[in-house]
Amino acid sequence: ALSEIRVRRLVISVGGIPEKGLFNSNALLVATEQKMIEAADEVIVVSDSSKFGHSALAHLCPLDVVDRMVVDSVIAAEGRKTLKDSGSDLTIVDES
Repeated sequence: ALSEIRVRRLVISVGGIPEKGLFNSNALLVATEQKMIEAADEVIVVSDSSKFGHSALAHLCPLDVVDRMVVDSVIAAEGRKTLKDSGSDLTIVDES
């Protein structure tokens, strides 16, 4: 069913964000999330900074698929550089 729809924006969270891309802790959801990403004009990932540099069980997609990443202000310089190199826009949200 997901292959027959289009959406303007997809907002998802992930289990890990190493340089290889996005990972999820639930391998059973990855195929569904991949179809959701294909159906979206814009992919937005909302994550806390602790996910950067860490992997999870299943690879979801490369970072260049992400249009915008929303993350807390604790994100390290290495995480910022990884996102910049991928071409993703970064929105930093103050925790207060």
